[in-house]
Amino acid sequence: MRLSNLSSLFPIVAILISSLLLIQCGNGEEDTQWEEERDERLSQLEELRDDIDDELDELQTRMDRAGDEAGDDWEAAYEELTGQRDDVDRAISDVESATSDTWDSISESSSSVYDDVTSSLSDWRDSMRDMMDDLGDDIDDATN
Repeated sequence: MRLSNLSSLFPIVAILISSLLLIQCGNGEEDTQWEEERDERLSQLEELRDDIDDELDELQTRMDRAGDEAGDDWEAAYEELTGQRDDVDRAISDVESATSDTWDSISESSSSVYDDVTSSLSDWRDSMRDMMDDLGDDIDDATN
């Protein structure tokens, strides 16, 4: 191949390389933004999972202390809370495996899981307070 043929290919190769570099540089800010959002969402979900773990530990301790007095309602509450923890674990897994292409969808679904479980956890805590009050009343009635 002659030198003149090679020199005519040089501008084409240079344009292709420049185009590829320009495309890569243009996505940097967008990539950083979704990654920051992902890290923040992951942190929120992990904190929620830790809160649920704490509630499960506390509930298990109370169930052990109450023995037969705890009843089926407490078992159902434990199972409900365990199910919510599973939902959060799935959302964490989805967020961890997210890519820039899948982030919008995963962001929406993980946000929905976070909101739903946070709301349910608040309702669950209110329900547990009521069940503990009822158990206290039952124990008082049994001792009188």
